[in-house]
Amino acid sequence: MFNELNLKIEEYLGKGANFAVAQVIDRIAPTSGKVGDKALILETGELIGWIGGGCVRGIVIKEALEVMRTKRYRRVRISPEGGTRETDNFKQYVMSCQSEGTVEVLIEAVIPQPEVLIVGKSNIARKLASLASAADFKVTVMGRDADALTFPMAHKVLDQVDFTPYKHFTNRYILVATQGEDDEESVLKALQTGAPYVGFVASRKKAADVKVFLKKEGVPEARAEQLRSPVGLDINAKLASEVAISILAEIIAHFRTGKVVEVEESQLAAPEVKAPEETPAADKFAEEYYINPVCQVPVSKKNPKHVLEYQGELVYFCCDGCKVAFEKNPAHYIK
Repeated sequence: MFNELNLKIEEYLGKGANFAVAQVIDRIAPTSGKVGDKALILETGELIGWIGGGCVRGIVIKEALEVMRTKRYRRVRISPEGGTRETDNFKQYVMSCQSEGTVEVLIEAVIPQPEVLIVGKSNIARKLASLASAADFKVTVMGRDADALTFPMAHKVLDQVDFTPYKHFTNRYILVATQGEDDEESVLKALQTGAPYVGFVASRKKAADVKVFLKKEGVPEARAEQLRSPVGLDINAKLASEVAISILAEIIAHFRTGKVVEVEESQLAAPEVKAPEETPAADKFAEEYYINPVCQVPVSKKNPKHVLEYQGELVYFCCDGCKVAFEKNPAHYIK
């Protein structure tokens, strides 16, 4: 199992996808999870490996999704007595399974190195490539006549604007800095991806003209309005290097918090958007998991411990304890 998980870690790192690693670090028998047991949890809620079944599995999935969102580790203790102690890095749950054992799990987020896809070979593009590389971002540059001599710090340099090799845009940021060379076409290609952040270095007048072009090309208005332009935090930047700093600061803020910092000179926050060809992770999670009404943890619809029908709805349970509690007073749990 250990070697299998290592291969899975390499696979998902290669995809640039976020995931979490959960490991049992303490237990009081009886529990099915043993110290050292380990699992990966994907953004869809899929769990690969073993850390225990029943309510433990559901709780770990729930907490792993939160760990990936906040990018912070968390220790989770599940015991018969439960507890109210809670911090950013520690949480306690009641063990609702009838085994009544205790297990403690450490959950850590694995966030692949973020990547900036820079379109263009302008002075701002060169400055941003240099700064992003120094900040440990992977840097890919795209543009007509772009070359490695101009961008020696880049991880990859392509002489054309082509996003088709990228199937996932988790932790990938697109910045169009063409500044007069194929502006409209470059922005169009960038917005046709599922990138959650697309920035365009331009004046407000130029950005407005480009948005008119985008709408004529059939780009949905909501997606066109997600274009960040003017781009970057308002630091009263004048020089190319200062503009690059403001852009990188905004990208870092989005990477760390999942949202764009709104300031007076920034416009139109870019909410999280998944690639059109992909089903959003939240939708996949809802399709595959049911929130147990007793303990409020996710239960796999494919492999629940128990399933009951109540008022025409299937209710899924992670363990015997939750099922018994529900049967005693179902109206208390299903409003």
